[in-house]
Amino acid sequence: HTLVLDVEEFQGGAKVAKALEQANIIANKNLLPWDSNPVRPSGIRLGSQEVTRIGMKEGDMDVVAELIHQVVAKGADPDVIRNEVIEFKKGFTKVHYCYFEGEEAYDYPSHDGDL
Repeated sequence: HTLVLDVEEFQGGAKVAKALEQANIIANKNLLPWDSNPVRPSGIRLGSQEVTRIGMKEGDMDVVAELIHQVVAKGADPDVIRNEVIEFKKGFTKVHYCYFEGEEAYDYPSHDGDL
C-alpha cells in the first residue's frame, strides 16, 4: 500500500520528508493535486512494501504511525526518534513474502562480476 498525506500544516512535504529521513523513516515529498508550486510540495508519500517484506503486521503499523506522528505532529527530535526506530526494527531482520523467505533481510550475496 502507498499513502499520500497532506503535511502542509507541518511545514510541507520537503521539510517533513527530511525530518523523517533523519529519524530513519523514509518518505518522499510529493505534490498534491492542489499544489500550485512544484518546488514546494505539500504532501509526503509513504509505502508499506518494505515493512511488509520484513514481516511487520497490522499491529506493528500502530508503532510505525506513532513514530511518524512524534516527528511530524509533535515536533520530536528526529535523532531521538531515530534511536527508537532502530530499536524497534531489530525485531524484523528476516525476509517474508518473497522467494527467499527466512533469509536475512539485508544480507546481500556478493559476486565477482560474473552473472
